[in-house]
Amino acid sequence: MSGGTRAATGANCHDGIVSDDPLARLEELEQRVRRLEADLEQVHGRIDLPAPAPRPATPSTLPPPAWPAPGLARSPDLERRTFEFDTERALKWGGVGLVVLAVGFAVSTAISRGWIGPGLQLGGAVTISVALIATGLRLQSTRPAWTHALCAGGVLALFTTAASNLFIDEAGDDAAFVFTAVVGLAGYALTWRIPSEWVGAATLLGGIVGWFVIGDGEPPALTSVVAIVGVVAMGIAMALAQGWFALRFLAHGAGLIALLALADVSDRTIEHMPVVVAAILLTASLVRVPSIGDLSSAWQQLDVQLAALAGPWALGIVSISADLDSDTSVGVAAIAIAVGAAIVAFSVRPWLVPAHHVSLLIGASVTLSIGFAILLSTAVAFTALAVQGAGLVVLGRALGDSVRVLINAAVLLAVSAGFVMVAMTEAWDDDAPAGDDVAHLVIIAAVAVAAWQTGQVIVQQITSLAVLALTLVWLGSVLVHLPQGQAAVSISWAVVGTAVLVAGAVRKRADVGGVGLAVLAITVGKLLTVDLQEVDALWRAGLFLVVGLGFLRLGFLLPRLTGTDDADTQRGDVDLADRQRA
Repeated sequence: MSGGTRAATGANCHDGIVSDDPLARLEELEQRVRRLEADLEQVHGRIDLPAPAPRPATPSTLPPPAWPAPGLARSPDLERRTFEFDTERALKWGGVGLVVLAVGFAVSTAISRGWIGPGLQLGGAVTISVALIATGLRLQSTRPAWTHALCAGGVLALFTTAASNLFIDEAGDDAAFVFTAVVGLAGYALTWRIPSEWVGAATLLGGIVGWFVIGDGEPPALTSVVAIVGVVAMGIAMALAQGWFALRFLAHGAGLIALLALADVSDRTIEHMPVVVAAILLTASLVRVPSIGDLSSAWQQLDVQLAALAGPWALGIVSISADLDSDTSVGVAAIAIAVGAAIVAFSVRPWLVPAHHVSLLIGASVTLSIGFAILLSTAVAFTALAVQGAGLVVLGRALGDSVRVLINAAVLLAVSAGFVMVAMTEAWDDDAPAGDDVAHLVIIAAVAVAAWQTGQVIVQQITSLAVLALTLVWLGSVLVHLPQGQAAVSISWAVVGTAVLVAGAVRKRADVGGVGLAVLAITVGKLLTVDLQEVDALWRAGLFLVVGLGFLRLGFLLPRLTGTDDADTQRGDVDLADRQRA
């Protein structure tokens, strides 16, 4: 088209007349777009509108699509919080943990290589610990999360220094105990100053563990009772003042374990009496303190359930302190404690919330069941406990998933499972009667039924692993006494592992299949260790052949079970080969 024609076309465009020429129409549209962009820029300058979004890229340059959760939009705040959780929290706790370990490694390395004197070593460790605390306090106004981590790490590092062999060798046990007490007081003062539940938990646990480490597992009884009661009481008081239910739970739980360990290392009556007095005080605190409030916190509810362990724990304290060796004396003591706990629960009922009253009765019931089981001292008694536990699980579901009933059931089932594990392990060496073997199997079945009836996926998964382990041990205790019994045990384990693996493949459950593979791996390990020594050569060859052929057959069968047949596999191999050639 000539220049005159283009000029005429431009004039027609300005006059609002559209030409029939396609090129003229295109030029007219471009001019209109330019005028609109100029007008938008003027409007944007007047009212400060945000800049227009860029034009979408062509399909060839579009980035790969993201895969967010269906129906959920990730806001910038959520992405920022997720990023902080994945990076900042991991970095601060990981860094604090590494620094604490570095203090311990530096002290031990300096001792072994003699780089610096003992005084400088201890001074450096204390300086690093104090520097952590000082840094945390400086960040309190700007980075409070780092304050909790750094201060807790500094307190733990001081406890580590006090319990180190270097400090004990240079200053002695008494100085280490005094330094631990001073660090405990300073830790609680720091807990109140920040305030920080993390620092309180570090002070509580670090003080108790450090005290036992300094005493080499057997600290002085009288002094240790005072120290443990003091650290636990201060932790409980701090938790009540600040409303920290987690610290309160940790204080009671750590106190129960510490007093039980202290009763075990005390060897004189004059040492046992303070332990018993401290146990009575801790029991009173366990009964009364968590009843304050409306039980709105999950930690507080857990603390209330902890009272159900008061009866069995008291049985442990009495059995150790009174040196009860015979089953009869322990069983009678358990029944007496159960009756006393029930009387106390009804006597102080007006001062307790209903939840705590029920927890005490549950503890009395469990203690009574344990007492009768110990007196009878037979597999039948523990079988009855296991069946009772399974029945309580069903009852708890009928009562609306009552936590207290489920705790009672869990204790009974755990005691029965512990008994059956010990009994079956002993049966590997000494063949048990057939009636005991049946009783052991009934206990395992009761645990499995109880786990299934809970309806909780996590409980079912964890208990399923326990049931699987008990089943493998039961098979070993029964089959190992047959001729070439080790071979029979290996074959039975391989069958169980194959069944679990196949079940996982059919149901498309990778976790179940992984458990089956783990059982098969254990079987192979047994073949290469135990069976090579205890199975005759001919039986050993046949055993390896049977298990090996079974694995091969399972390898060929597995693709069909998972829905991937041979044809699909061959087509995948062909496609892969074509892509590699391309």
